[in-house]
Amino acid sequence: MNQIYKFFLAINATSWVVVIYGIKKEWVIMQLPTLVSGIILLLIPIVLSGISVFLTLLLSKDSFRHCCEFEEANSKFLPVYLGYFFIGISIEQFQLLIFLYIIILIFTYVSQTQYFNPIFLLFGYKFYIAKTKSGTNIFIIIRKNIRRADEFNFTNLRRINDTTYIAWREKK
Repeated sequence: MNQIYKFFLAINATSWVVVIYGIKKEWVIMQLPTLVSGIILLLIPIVLSGISVFLTLLLSKDSFRHCCEFEEANSKFLPVYLGYFFIGISIEQFQLLIFLYIIILIFTYVSQTQYFNPIFLLFGYKFYIAKTKSGTNIFIIIRKNIRRADEFNFTNLRRINDTTYIAWREKK
């Protein structure tokens, strides 16, 4: 299940290339006006991201306690997404879009580090990089503002991979 979920996250994270290209090329969906088609294109990654949040219930449970240091990672990944927008705007041919999208998707999936999805910000999630006592960096996606390292005490995490976790409704 983890492999399918990671692939789904990679699609969510990279789909903006196709969405921006489709809006630029004024794709028409089911004979709807261009504006409505553009709105539908924008909604697709949002809906897919919402589904991916609920699919976390199928991932294995884990917990994470104590870290030496942490940093908020929300702004670190923004340049990547701006790059996706620029790629979507600059591509002229559909065949090139497909080719580049497949390359981006493969690299995103294999790197296992680009699970940052800006849509999660709209859902209230924050992104943190925490360093464990053993020196491992852990990427945590959670709906919680964290200000101090001693606040890193999560019992309801779902493991995406060995270094990436998403919290599912932390218990109070």
